[in-house]
Amino acid sequence: MEKHATSAELKAHAKGQLLGKYSTLVPAVLLVEAVMFTLSGLVSFPVSGTGFGGLAVQFAVECVLQLFAGIFIMGQTYMYLNVSCGGNIRIQDVFYGFTHHPDRAILLQLIQLLLTLAVFLPCFLFLGLWMLTDNLYFILPTALTFCFGLIAGTVIYLMYSQCFFVSLDFPEFTAVSCLKYSRLIMKGNKARRFYLDVSFIPLYILGFLSCGIGLLFVSPYVNATCSNFYLELMKQRSSQGE
Repeated sequence: MEKHATSAELKAHAKGQLLGKYSTLVPAVLLVEAVMFTLSGLVSFPVSGTGFGGLAVQFAVECVLQLFAGIFIMGQTYMYLNVSCGGNIRIQDVFYGFTHHPDRAILLQLIQLLLTLAVFLPCFLFLGLWMLTDNLYFILPTALTFCFGLIAGTVIYLMYSQCFFVSLDFPEFTAVSCLKYSRLIMKGNKARRFYLDVSFIPLYILGFLSCGIGLLFVSPYVNATCSNFYLELMKQRSSQGE
């Protein structure tokens, strides 16, 4: 069996692939953030409010924005696959998802969002009861169900972390097929991906400490490394004849 590439090796590959490409990738990051920030402001402004009802409406708005973000995730995934495969990239690649099966991108986001909301549902119920009754007895069940949701949500994220890559590699797949294939290739690899994600935390902290400027360079590095992770998974399956 071929040995898996380590996190350090994946990061080293990404660093080499990113040389000379930051002049395209940084504006692309800024463009996506600017669009999402503008949309969030436009949609959230008329529904701002306080209390349980206001929070519920704002939560619904954020969910809708997350679905829309799936189209940009598809474009970013396309861009970083090109980076990892040595292809040419353009700033407008971030809009790739708008012209190539945007419905699939939204559906991929929707299914993952619904699964995540499902595991947090007990927490939402106890939190709602706590807010309505102001009874401190609901603190413990709220905390416990939140921890359960956090753990289960992380597992869901890891299982389906490759679905956008799969969608690009197998355009004939449906959204459900992409999620199933992601779950398949992540068997035995969730811990590796979790460790890889956690290893970027110090860089994110430094990025925030630099007033967010550093995140413009951290984001491409993280995305390129994750793209290499997917390619390494597919290389392993190919070598095993699967």
